[in-house]
Amino acid sequence: MSAASTPRRRPLLSSRRLATIASHAYIWLCLILFVLPFLALLSQSLGQRGGASGLGNYAAVFGSFGDNLFWSFKITGLTLLIDLAACLPAAYALVRYPVPGKRLLFSLLQLPLYVPGAVIGLSLLLTYTFVYKIDSMWGLVLAMAVGSFPLMMTPIVVAMKDLPVMFEEASECLGATKWQTYRRIVFPLIGPGVSAGLLLCFIIVFNEYLVTLFVHPPALETAPLKVFNLVRTNGLAPTTAALAVTMQLISFLAVIVFFRIFGTRHFKGTYIL
Repeated sequence: MSAASTPRRRPLLSSRRLATIASHAYIWLCLILFVLPFLALLSQSLGQRGGASGLGNYAAVFGSFGDNLFWSFKITGLTLLIDLAACLPAAYALVRYPVPGKRLLFSLLQLPLYVPGAVIGLSLLLTYTFVYKIDSMWGLVLAMAVGSFPLMMTPIVVAMKDLPVMFEEASECLGATKWQTYRRIVFPLIGPGVSAGLLLCFIIVFNEYLVTLFVHPPALETAPLKVFNLVRTNGLAPTTAALAVTMQLISFLAVIVFFRIFGTRHFKGTYIL
């Protein structure tokens, strides 16, 4: 048999297979790096200090820390309502009407996302506490709304851009008013974008402590602020870790529910305005 007719042996690991193995290894490495802090916190929450241990530490989450979680949900819910009430008409006007300088205006509305938390906390403290004298829960709610409404507006603007105007024109041709068209046609069709904005704002506001540290009234302490204060004074006790794990699980559950219902459609797009 000649050398030319001898079949070539394929290498055990081809370059394509090596690339596949390397990409999978990279993904697993990133996953481990992201999951390790949560696992470390979970392990700490199951430790023992002061007689309680294991799942008994989580009893304090709904006992001693129940009010803190209640305030977190209440502040977050009110903030989402204010953001939604402000962003729905604003996004519609920016997309559907010839607003002069809309690109510049949209960029200015995004500024709260790029201001450091300590800076915006100080400015909001001066605004709501010393200027408007709002030393109550509503001062904190308004402060959260100022910092989070760009996260609500962007997915809604993208959803409005993806919605053809012909649906609104057809509705109005059939005799519907502007309000009826928006309520029955536009709002249901941009629902996934609205939900994406709600999710982003929920995750940020529910876990925010820095702005809360500056603006909150003395009688109000949210769950993130409670974790910060306890770690600063007593270290990371198992009960504190249990509260932090509970907050992470709530955020993770919100993300899972969103992706199961809506997917990632309105988190991507090539343009805004």
